[in-house]
This record gives sequence, structure tokens and C-alpha cells, in this order.
Amino acid sequence: MRDLTAYLKARTITWLTIVIIWLTAATITFLEDLPPVALLDGTVIGAAILIPVLAVDAWSWLVNFRQLRSIPVADDAPLPPALDPAAAQYQAIINGQMQARRQLANQTHKQAKDLNDNFALWSHQMKTPLAALDLLLQVPPVNATAARAEVRKVDRYIKMMLTYVKINDVNRDLVLEPTPLTPLVNRTVRDLADLFISKNLAVKVDALPTVVADSQWLGFIFEQILTNAAKYTERGGVHIYAQGDAIVIADTGIGIAASDLPRLFEPGFSGYNGRMNQKASGLGLTLSQTVAAKMGLKLSVTSTVGSGTKVYVHMAQQVWQAE
Repeated sequence: MRDLTAYLKARTITWLTIVIIWLTAATITFLEDLPPVALLDGTVIGAAILIPVLAVDAWSWLVNFRQLRSIPVADDAPLPPALDPAAAQYQAIINGQMQARRQLANQTHKQAKDLNDNFALWSHQMKTPLAALDLLLQVPPVNATAARAEVRKVDRYIKMMLTYVKINDVNRDLVLEPTPLTPLVNRTVRDLADLFISKNLAVKVDALPTVVADSQWLGFIFEQILTNAAKYTERGGVHIYAQGDAIVIADTGIGIAASDLPRLFEPGFSGYNGRMNQKASGLGLTLSQTVAAKMGLKLSVTSTVGSGTKVYVHMAQQVWQAE
């Protein structure tokens, strides 16, 4: 009964139209002094036409209404066919919102999964310097220099994870302005001095241009690239220079296998050399590429096993002023 009442309310305009038409016919019959039987005949004929039409309409409407009511609120089941253009438009809006909701849910799920995977990767990597610190503290006298080096590693890993947590808000943090690269790179090299000194590696920084970028995030990119260069270089050193539209960080390290280059920026991928040396977290370059893309920059890598690696930071917006 409630469904029928809902149908009658939904067709209020139809009932009013029928009543108005009948009243108009009755008025004409009265004004023209026509016999009442004419009005009666018209009413019977109209009813004979309208009743089947309205019955079919009521049946279709009630079936559609009950199908809609049977769909759970949280279900993504398809909606029944629309009975008119207005209903079709409403369904298009609802389907669009449902699609947007599914996409948001999938994106949220992926972000949560990536966070869990990368956090597990990061926590595993943290164990190495912490275990080294524990050993250093157990053997007196404590080697303060070695202990400080391990503390710096922990600090770098913590900064890396904090950067990962903030990565989705990079756009809000970006401050793009002319940034002289020579002092920025020199400052990054000083921050990583313990890595280079401990392995007796030479670092050469040529005169670099001024570019339009965010100095904080660009510094993070250089820090990750230089950290990797120091990790995988046992002899020789690192050379940072400008070439074309890029800043090149070239090392004389163990190099990267050609088969690993296409996957180098994938989360968690450390490659053959990373697995053999057990030094890679597979996270730094991924974060660097993400941050670079948000600034309109691009990273590319060339490498030869046994000869070294070159990482190119391609600058999209350049001032290119001599330092």
C-alpha cells in the first residue's frame, strides 16, 4: 500500500492534468448546452484509454521502485533501467559519484599498502646501523667516530621516512625560486662528509648554474643520489657538473646492471648490486623521482658495471647564471 501511495504522489501532475481536462470538458458541455450523455461518453472513452496506459505505467514504476529499494546502501550493484530522461540523468550522477568513490577507495588502499610495504622496508634497513651501534657500545673503549657515523645513518633514514610521509603534500610545501646550485650541492656534500671520508673518496663540484626550484626538496634529491654514490663507490670518487639541461652526478663505483636500469626507480627495488652488497633500501631513488616530478624535473641514469654510474637531474626551469 505504501508503494502505491508513493506512486500516486509521484504522478501528482498527471492526476491534476486529467482532472483539469475533465473539468474543461464539463465546462464546455455546460456552456454549449450539450446533453450530459456527451460528457459521459467522453469520460468512458477516455477512461478506457487511460486505465490500461496508467496500469502499465504504475506496474513499471512499482517494479523499478522496488528494485531501487532492494539495493543495499553500501552495495555497488548496478541501478535498474531509468524510466525517463530525468531519472537517467540522476542515475548518471549517482554512477559518477560511485565511480569517484571507488577510485578514492582504491587510491587510499594503495597508499596504505605502499606505506606499510615501505615502512617494513625502512624498518629493516634501520636495523643495520642500530645493530652496529649496539656492537660498538659493547666493546670498550667506544669508538666515538664510528658511533657518530652510525647515528648519522639513523638520522638520514629517519629523514627519508619523514619525507615519504610528507610526499603527498609536496605541492603545498613547494617554494619555487631561483636557487644557486653550487652552494646547495656543497652543503649537501658537507652533510655527507662522513660517508666520503670513511672511504677516502674524492668529491669534485664544478661551477653549477642557478635554477628555478625548491631548495629544500632539491637538496633532498641530491642527498639521496650522493648517498647512493658513496655507498657503491669503493675507489675514486664523485664528480658533480652541469651538462646540457642536466646536473650530472657521476661516480666511479661498481655500476648498475643494464637489466636493472628500467626498474631502478621502482619502490623497494635494489637491483643485483644492491642485493649483493646488502646496502640498498630501494626507497631513496623512488622518493627522489616522485619529488622531482612534482617540481617538473626528471631523473635519468646511465651506468656501466665496473666503471660507474651517472645520474642526470634534468632541470625544466633554468636561469643558468654562472656562479
